[in-house]
Amino acid sequence: MSIEFRQRSAGELIGIIKRQKWLIILPMITMTAAIGYVVYRLPSIYESTSLLTVKPPTISSNLVQSLTNEDLSQRLQTINQEVLSRSSLEPLVQKYDLYKAERASGMPMELIVDKMYKNIKVDLEETGNEKVAAFRIRYRDRDPQATRNVTAELASKYVNAQVQTQTEIAESTKDLFERQLNEKKQALDELEKQRLDIMTANVATLPESEQGLVAQLSGLRDRESNIMKEKESLMNERGRLSDAIGANNRQMRLIEDFGEKETQDTARAASQIEDTPAYAQLVQKRADLNGQLDNLRKVYKDKHPSVIAKESEIARINEEIEGLKKNSDRRVQTATQASGRKAELQKKSLELENQRIQAQIGQIEQQMTAKDADLRQNAGQVAALEQRINSIPNVKVALEGITAQYQSAKQTYDEILKKKNEAETVVGVETNAQGETIRVQDPANVPQSPVAPKRFMLTLVGTGIGLFLGLVLAAFFEIPRLFKIQNIADAKHYTGLPVLASVPPLLTHAERTWLNRTGWLKLAGGVVAAIAIIPLIVLLLQVTRLLERLVS
Repeated sequence: MSIEFRQRSAGELIGIIKRQKWLIILPMITMTAAIGYVVYRLPSIYESTSLLTVKPPTISSNLVQSLTNEDLSQRLQTINQEVLSRSSLEPLVQKYDLYKAERASGMPMELIVDKMYKNIKVDLEETGNEKVAAFRIRYRDRDPQATRNVTAELASKYVNAQVQTQTEIAESTKDLFERQLNEKKQALDELEKQRLDIMTANVATLPESEQGLVAQLSGLRDRESNIMKEKESLMNERGRLSDAIGANNRQMRLIEDFGEKETQDTARAASQIEDTPAYAQLVQKRADLNGQLDNLRKVYKDKHPSVIAKESEIARINEEIEGLKKNSDRRVQTATQASGRKAELQKKSLELENQRIQAQIGQIEQQMTAKDADLRQNAGQVAALEQRINSIPNVKVALEGITAQYQSAKQTYDEILKKKNEAETVVGVETNAQGETIRVQDPANVPQSPVAPKRFMLTLVGTGIGLFLGLVLAAFFEIPRLFKIQNIADAKHYTGLPVLASVPPLLTHAERTWLNRTGWLKLAGGVVAAIAIIPLIVLLLQVTRLLERLVS
């Protein structure tokens, strides 16, 4: 059965705090003393500010556009890259002997410049007037005079950088327009040259020569038509001769097929030796001898003279049969040669006829080749005439196109020339400081009081840290006691029984004296420990430079 934990009353919590008051008070005193000592030994940090505003142009706004807060924010990002670069800040460190302690400790110049960069703030200012743009420069350092000097020099760098940037932009714009003017002038000269070349190259293709060229073209087209008719006639004759060759080829294939069939029939008839009486007698006789040989092998061994003699007779019979087969092959060969010779003579006659026809086709193809050459020559002459005829109106179109391009390029040239003159005006405005410039509205001041560190606030922070640590220590010792029965209320809650009587601790005078002395000894030990740990905390804070980094 689980019992719910008894909640402590406010009086009991106050009693716990009273009982552990020294565990809470001593850490507070320790952290307050340690952090206060370190904080009050930190160097004072001073801050100098300078307000810069944008001076409106002293000439017409049609030539120079006014700067807005949004434009200023974008321009500041560009100027910051130059003014707050290492090459700009490092000379200031040397000039005003800044960060002596860091340089004496051997800190690299890159880290010193980075630290100086973090101490510089550039922020836009709300002026309440949309036509006036302003920004403020802030710089923090340990020396009030050095802080003022650095802020003033940074302000002058921003003023100079803005003027230089605007002048460079105007100069680059002017140079750009000059390059574009040169390019457009070259384009105009090139168009004028093209116009002259077109007129020179087309002197012969004038409109009055068009009728004569058309008449020549008509004669060439009539000649082309006649050549095509002659070529068509030759093609028909070549087709007829090709058909004759095809007919002869088909006839030769028929002769080949018929001769091959006739040869096969003759060879088949000559090769049928099985139907002859001599072949039948030899086969019958060989069968009888094989029967007799089988009977002899049943009685005698294979080397017996009778067996050997019978095998010799069978071998002789086989030789006679083979002789009959060889005679059959000769008859087949003779019959095949006779049939093939007849078909070959017929094919030879047709091949000679095809050679004669092929020779005629060759002559026709030579004539057609000559006709093709005439057609190509005639087509070339026709194309040349058509080109000359077509180029007559093209000359006028080409000249009109070149003239239109020239007028367009001339208009672009005039516009760029106008922009170049405006850019030269802007360059003069920036050079004479008549345009929009940045000026120092509020010069950098020598700070009279430090802005950091906030010693009292940091000391209070130390007290708060000590209080937190004291409460943690008190909780460390008190939480285990909460799980034990300590008083009558705990007994009632956890046992669920009524308490009839309670007996207080019965201590002798010596025991009470010992407890008091023990308490004072513990308090004395705590005080000594708290005092002894203060130098350690101070040393730790000085080595880590935690507070110095926090306020710098």
